[in-house]
This record gives sequence, C-alpha cells and structure tokens, in this order.
Amino acid sequence: MSYLCSISFGQLVLGSEPRQRKHLRRFLLAACVYAFSMLLQLHAYFFWSQFAPISGVIEFVAFMGATVVVSYAVMRSPLSRRFTDLAVTIVQMVFAIVALALAYAINPHVRGMLLMIVALVLIYGSFNVTPRGCRQLGWFAVVALGLSMGLSWMRAPQLFPLFIESHHFLFSAVVLPTIAALAGQLSEMRDRLRSQKIELSGALERIRLLATRDELTGLPNRRHAQDLLALQATRAQSDQAPLTLCLIDIDHFKRVNDTLGHAAGDEVLRMVGRVAKPVLRDTDVLTRWGGEEFLLLLPDTHLADAELVVERLRARLASVETWSDRPELRVTFSGGITSHREGETMQETIARADDMLYRAKTAGRDRVLVAA
Repeated sequence: MSYLCSISFGQLVLGSEPRQRKHLRRFLLAACVYAFSMLLQLHAYFFWSQFAPISGVIEFVAFMGATVVVSYAVMRSPLSRRFTDLAVTIVQMVFAIVALALAYAINPHVRGMLLMIVALVLIYGSFNVTPRGCRQLGWFAVVALGLSMGLSWMRAPQLFPLFIESHHFLFSAVVLPTIAALAGQLSEMRDRLRSQKIELSGALERIRLLATRDELTGLPNRRHAQDLLALQATRAQSDQAPLTLCLIDIDHFKRVNDTLGHAAGDEVLRMVGRVAKPVLRDTDVLTRWGGEEFLLLLPDTHLADAELVVERLRARLASVETWSDRPELRVTFSGGITSHREGETMQETIARADDMLYRAKTAGRDRVLVAA
C-alpha cells in the first residue's frame, strides 16, 4: 500500500520510461477525440433516435472503446519501446480517420461536426509526420470520407441527400488537404528547429572543447588545468586527502623541432598523451601546461605512490617499443614531484615542483625528483 502511495498518478498511467510516456501522452490526447466522437453518437441517439440506429451506435461505441483499451494496454507494455515515434503517430491518425469515416456513416445528424474532428486529426500530424506524409494523410482522409459519403448516399439517400453530401465532399477535398499541407509545414519547421538545435549544441560543445582542451594533444589546456587545480585543492582540503602533482618537461625537445621539423615535434607531444592514457588511473589528469611542459594531477596519492606512477610513465615513454614506428622521434622526459601542503597556495606548490624539475634537468635529465 505504501509503495502504491509513493507512485504518482502520472507514473501509474504513463509509466516511467521517457519514450513510452511521450507515446502515451499523445495517444491519450487522441483518445479524448475518440471519446468525444463516441459521446456525440450516444447524444445523437438519445435526442434524435430517428436518425441514429441503435445497433450502429452500439457497434461503433463498442468498437472504439475496445480499440482504445487494447491500444492503451499495448502501448503501456514493454512492446511500445520497439515502436518509432513516426509509426505510432501514423497508426493513430489512420485509425482516427477510418473511425471518423465510420461514424460519419452511422449518424447523419452530426456528420458536419465530425468533419471538424477529421481536420483536428490532420493537425496532429505536425508532431511527427513528414510534410509528404501529412499531405498523403490529407488525401487519405478525403478518400475515406468520400467513400463513406458515397456509400451512405447509396444506402440511405433520404438521410444522406446527394446535394448535401456533394457539398461536404467538396469541403473535404479543398479544406482537408490544405490543413494537411499546413501541418506538414509545421512539421518541417519543427524538424528545421530540431536540426538547428543539434547544430547549436555541437557548436557549443566545440567551443567548450576549444576553451578547455589543447587542440594538438586533446589534453586539458593550461586554463582548464588551473580550474582543475583549484577544484582539487578545495576537495583535498575538505576531505583531508593528499594531492600530488608533477611537472613534466620533454628532454631536448628543441633539438627535435630543429632537426626533424615542427610536425615531428607535434607527433612527440601527441605521443605523450597516448602513452599516458593506459598508465594513469581514471582519477589522474594529465594536462598540457605549455610548450613541451605537462602537468600531472594525482588526487588521493601520496608522494611515494606518485613517484611510482611517474616513473612508470617515464619508462613507457622512453622504451624502444613505444617508438617502433618512428625510432628517430624517441624522447625522454624529466619531472618534478611534490605534494600540496596545507596552508599554501597552488602557485607555491607548482613553484616547488618546477624547482624539482629544474634540478632533474641539471642532474642529467631523463629522471624524476621528489620534493620531500
């Protein structure tokens, strides 16, 4: 009982899966039109019984009611997840047009009002149907109503006079395709807006990447690295967790550019990012600090563990296997490791790492030094 109370009425009726909820909302909107059509037939029978045979009314109401219940059960089941939005919309529209054409033939006294409901059904196509599909449904409605009008006149000319039916058909042949065409234009506008929204989202994502990513290596750039430093420093202070960082500099990088060209230098920088990916943890972040310098952030990592990680990265980059395709590009790096200390700024921490990097360079390069 308490479980049922915790579920909202909307969840009970529409379910919790977003796509299913969307299908059911539109179906229930259409079901309101069906319900109105059934009420209209019942009202006509009770007030104008001489025009509405009870057998036809009962059959129509029973058919429509059963169809609505069965359709709801199918759409409420997991089967609805296999349906496309377009298929659901077209099936509902075709059924509604056929049902209204049948209703037209049952009760001549309300047939003019039913034509307005058919127009409403065609507007429903602007939600999902393509412009061409809307036009086709418009002419389908004309054909369905035309058959209903013609058969009704042939069956009961006294109730469906030719003069009135011909005018109703002319109205349908002119107005319904026009409404369908307008619905198609709305559908086209909707698709265009959707495409523009996707393009805008893509452009914003590209701008975000340009603002936060280094274009050459794909790593976070210096600006983003500074944001990450501030974030990690705050987190380390609140969680009382260690934060270690390492400044890395490619050894003799200028020589690579001077002797092999800048394209070769770019390949070396990209290789650093590729080599680091399988070595580092998901929480570790390697950033392009500038030029041939990289900053490695190691959250929740003590100095000894950080040294093992950086040494593993250094050995991987310097290995012959890494450069088997371009042995002439093989490089090493020097690094300076330190931990962020309580009460100091990140600039002070980076300065200490930079000092250890300078010492590593002075000591002969291809090594990592740790600030105790």
